[in-house]
Amino acid sequence: MDETVRIDKPVPRLAFLGFCERAETLTAGQIFFWKINLMGLSNTRVFLVFPTNLRGMPIALAIYEAREGDSFKIIFRGLQGQTEFDIVIGIAGLLESKSQSNSTVAEASIKSNPGWAFIANKLDRDIMVMSQGNYDVFLKTEDEEQYLTTVTFAHLARKPFTTEEITALKSDPLASKFIRMDVSCNSCHDRFQAYAGFERSASLESQGFKWNLDIAEREFRCSCGKTRFSLDAIRTGLHGMLERNIRPLTDSSLSAVRLYEQTALEQYCRELLNLIDRDSREEDLQKFLESHPIFFHIFLPIKLVFKPPILTKYFADFAVLNARNELLLIEIERSQIPMLKRDGDITADLGHAFHQVRTWTQVLNEHRAAALEAIGLELREVAKVKSVVIAGRRPADEKRVKMLRAVSTGDIELYTYDDLLGSVSELIKHVANV
Repeated sequence: MDETVRIDKPVPRLAFLGFCERAETLTAGQIFFWKINLMGLSNTRVFLVFPTNLRGMPIALAIYEAREGDSFKIIFRGLQGQTEFDIVIGIAGLLESKSQSNSTVAEASIKSNPGWAFIANKLDRDIMVMSQGNYDVFLKTEDEEQYLTTVTFAHLARKPFTTEEITALKSDPLASKFIRMDVSCNSCHDRFQAYAGFERSASLESQGFKWNLDIAEREFRCSCGKTRFSLDAIRTGLHGMLERNIRPLTDSSLSAVRLYEQTALEQYCRELLNLIDRDSREEDLQKFLESHPIFFHIFLPIKLVFKPPILTKYFADFAVLNARNELLLIEIERSQIPMLKRDGDITADLGHAFHQVRTWTQVLNEHRAAALEAIGLELREVAKVKSVVIAGRRPADEKRVKMLRAVSTGDIELYTYDDLLGSVSELIKHVANV
């Protein structure tokens, strides 16, 4: 016999589907072609610091029998006593969007369909989550609260950066020199200020900002008692926001001081050009590149090591560990070194450089564990070892350029100093538009 399931409580008209990494509502063409593309839909979100701001984060919802003018209040209530917060969703229209300043979320416009309608919207107001943990989500109506789901806001702790990681981070043209955090109570206006950076800043500390790695207190509590939060996540996570591709653009409590400005990058290019025009010694080029890791951006490093030992017999000029888990052993030569003979074969000078890096690669592959340990890397970090030679100038003759490109083999890549300059010149255009 079939059993009928009886529902005693009314089903909520709104379903909270989760947070998204990306959500796009495509409304081109006829209305029956409209669709929503979601990426990374989940009820869990991970953050480097708390308090954190949900501004700019896409959320996905479903609404039953949506009507223009509908308004829904969603409450997030911490299961471990965390401060609760809410989001208000308003339906501005069924075909076109309208803006309303008192809405927590940009008011949505959706297709008019019977049954369930889906919405994917970015939060466009400051919505502070004060603490990590699990939160029950409720739909607040005039008469009651209806449980929807449970979400998790988790903290990702980041170990302090090593010297090699900091050097690699400085190769990012959009790197942040400092990340500042400023959280205040809306009632008594007591505030907590912290910062993270590649080095300490006496100027920021004189303004009341605390170096995040030195924060000793466990909790911030304002004088009126309305704002309180743990400082553990700031101490163990704020410096993680210095990493490339992490930009606190939508969080009003966070601000960044950029490491590079356009004029500085232009000056670095002029200085390198002057060195290579003068056929400077390899030692001078080595010192300049150590002081200006931006020129290693072309290799996308996550670790950059100066004069790494190849066991006890050899030293490379540089070693780069990139995001593909490739270890690049780099040899630099003079900028005016002859590289090609008239018949297109490589010269003895360039052949010597290639022989050098082949020897390094062979030693490292034969004694990988010991050689990587000498460099300061672990076996699990390196999937492949490759070699790079930086030497000479780009030929004026395009035919000779093609010959030079053909010199690179599977495990040895050749770059000229003009390649390094060209890479940073392209970065300058990008930085100027940010």
